[in-house]
Amino acid sequence: MRSAMPAGLLITLMTVWLCAVPALAEDDDAQPDPEARISQPAEMKQLLTNQTLYGRYSFGGKAWAEYQAADGRTAYKEENCIYAGHWWIQDDLVCYRYEAFQNGKPACFGLFLRDNQLTFYMPGMNGTWFLNAYTIDRRAGNPDRMPVEGEPCVGA
Repeated sequence: MRSAMPAGLLITLMTVWLCAVPALAEDDDAQPDPEARISQPAEMKQLLTNQTLYGRYSFGGKAWAEYQAADGRTAYKEENCIYAGHWWIQDDLVCYRYEAFQNGKPACFGLFLRDNQLTFYMPGMNGTWFLNAYTIDRRAGNPDRMPVEGEPCVGA
């Protein structure tokens, strides 16, 4: 059973990404700038719909990619496996659910925009946030043609 959450970002960083996103790598425990929070559902949908995100997890630096289709389906890639799932906006959080992760339970994240890249924070107690993952690139559409349905792991 996997313990990492996709970003989607559920989203599990080292030498390569230290250069790409030094501010995040230096202080993963820092609280995000409240002004950078994207909390309006329409704005969140605009940033995520029909987009492929490429990122890293805050702990360990594992690379991931995730495509968010307009119909709420997703494709999440990690370690040469692609998983089909779903995404949605719930209140002011973006949520993802994959049968292959966390026994199919959803994971929801606060979305923040930092230097034109997205960061996904898990909500904590008393208004605290915990950095889960961040993007290093975003591309329109599904350029990698990741399938949004099918078997739990489709080797890439």
